[in-house]
Amino acid sequence: MTCKQNKKEESYEFFENIVNYIDKAKSAESNAEPSNAVSECNSFMETSGSYFTVEETAKRICQQYVKLYNSLTDCKINSSSNPNYQKCRDFLNYWVNFKLIEIMKKEYHSVINVHGHLESQITFSNLGINIVCIHDINKDDLYKMNILYRLYKNYTDLDTILESRSNTVKKTSLSLSTACCKDYLEARYICDTSKNNSNSPFCNKLNDFKSKYDKLDDKFVREPSEISDYLIKLSECPNTKIISTAVTGTVVGLIPLLGVLYKVSELNINL
Repeated sequence: MTCKQNKKEESYEFFENIVNYIDKAKSAESNAEPSNAVSECNSFMETSGSYFTVEETAKRICQQYVKLYNSLTDCKINSSSNPNYQKCRDFLNYWVNFKLIEIMKKEYHSVINVHGHLESQITFSNLGINIVCIHDINKDDLYKMNILYRLYKNYTDLDTILESRSNTVKKTSLSLSTACCKDYLEARYICDTSKNNSNSPFCNKLNDFKSKYDKLDDKFVREPSEISDYLIKLSECPNTKIISTAVTGTVVGLIPLLGVLYKVSELNINL
């Protein structure tokens, strides 16, 4: 189902439930459970395989889409008593956009058109798929949504790993913390360098993420464990401006940089 491309502003409200959606997406993207849409997705490839750079990947995404839709019960209950209906639909729209854009040939970069072909194969089958309103998310918003999604995905992975206290916790948590730093600094730069962006939905959701991440850090700092040593606080992420200043020889920039780098290097040695 195509949608009118007249939205003045993309909604970021689905990030309020993003931890739950990420869990659903991980399950759909895993191969633990077989898809019940094999024949439909094979038909999709026969009619629309030329849109994609790798047909096998596109077929797999088709199967994942069916599993994800069936797991998102809020997407199926459209009523005033279900405030999460639109958030669920907006998340599904985001997921379809970022998955398809990654594998579509440049000349076919219209998610609406490609999803229309996919929908025609699965909507009127026995898969229980209702018509979903999908629209193209503009590149700027999709880029920023991808940053938030990666941040939350790494956050959920961190939370799971730290709770498990597995033997790989040190190396993996440091790697995930470092990845969070990279995306957080980029997002922070976007918000800090534009007056128009500072109170945007994207920046508000970034602040929400920071609050969640800080609580995760506080949780393990309070416990008598070395685990907290392998979490980098967002406030301690190496800043590119500090690094560039330190390179020029300014002592003010050099001191905080050395403190952060010492912590990271010390952790690497202990690994």
